[in-house]
Amino acid sequence: MKYLQGRTRFVFTRRLARTAQSVLYLGYDHLTDQPVVIKFLAPTRQGLPWPKAVRAFLHEIEMVMALQDIRGRDDGWPYFPRYITNGRNVKGYYYVQSYIPGQTLADILAAGHPSDAVTIAYELCRTVRILHAHRIVHGDLHPQNIIVRRDGAVALVDFGLSRYFYEQVPYLRDMGRPLFTPPEQIVGRPLDERSDLFALGLILAELLEGETLPPTTQRLIMHMQRPIIDERNVHLDDLITELAMVEQLQQVQAAHRTLSRWLTVLGIVSTLIIALFYLGFLLR
Repeated sequence: MKYLQGRTRFVFTRRLARTAQSVLYLGYDHLTDQPVVIKFLAPTRQGLPWPKAVRAFLHEIEMVMALQDIRGRDDGWPYFPRYITNGRNVKGYYYVQSYIPGQTLADILAAGHPSDAVTIAYELCRTVRILHAHRIVHGDLHPQNIIVRRDGAVALVDFGLSRYFYEQVPYLRDMGRPLFTPPEQIVGRPLDERSDLFALGLILAELLEGETLPPTTQRLIMHMQRPIIDERNVHLDDLITELAMVEQLQQVQAAHRTLSRWLTVLGIVSTLIIALFYLGFLLR
C-alpha cells in the first residue's frame, strides 16, 4: 500500500488519468475518512517545458484554493473540488483535492441520449454561472470535465487552464482541447465569461440534440458558439430561464402521459368489471 505523506494520512487507491501535464490518482484521506484526488505534476514530451509546467501547476493550485470561498448546494453537493493540501516529495509537485463522485458527461453521452438532458443542461449552466460570478474562467470546459450526479446536479473539475477574468497567463497560451477552445484563448488574448460560453454552447448543442426547444433557446445556444468573442453576448441567466421553462413543460407533459396511462388502465378495468357483472347476471 502506497502512502503520500508517511503512513499517516493519504493512501493511493488507483490511477485515474494521465494527461500531457499530470497524473491523477484516486486516494483515501485517513484524517477525514473521505476519498480524494491526488494530482502530480508530470509533463510528457507533448506538455510544457519544465519551468513553464511548474508555473502552470502552481497557478492551478492557486485557482483551486480560490474555489474554497464558493458555497456548494444546500444538500452538501459541491460545485467544484475542495482544496486540501499541496507539497513536494521525491515524485515532484503535487496537490490534493476532494473527490466528486458521479459520471462524466462524456460517459453519459457515450451511452446514448440521456432522458434528463434538459435537467443536466440547466444544472450545468447554473454551475458555470456561479463560477463566473466569482470572475473565474474555467478555460477547459468539455464533457470529460463535467461530473453529473444521478439527480442531474453538476460539478466542474480540472482547473488547470482556469484564470481570473482578463488575467494574463502567458505560460498557458496555446493550451486547450481541440474543438472546445475559443479562438481568443488559442492566440493568447485575455479571457472573460464569454470564452467559456464558446465551449458551453458546443456542449449544450450535443447534449440537447433531439430535444424540442423554443426558437429563442436555440438562438442563444447558436450565438454562444460564434468564433468572434464580441458576438457571444449571451447572458447565462436568460438561457437558464429558458431551460427552466422547457424543463417545467416536460414535467407537465410527463405527468399528462402518466395520467393518460392510468385513465386507460382504469377504463379497461371498468369495462372488465361491467362485463363480469352482466355475465354473472345472465348466468343466474
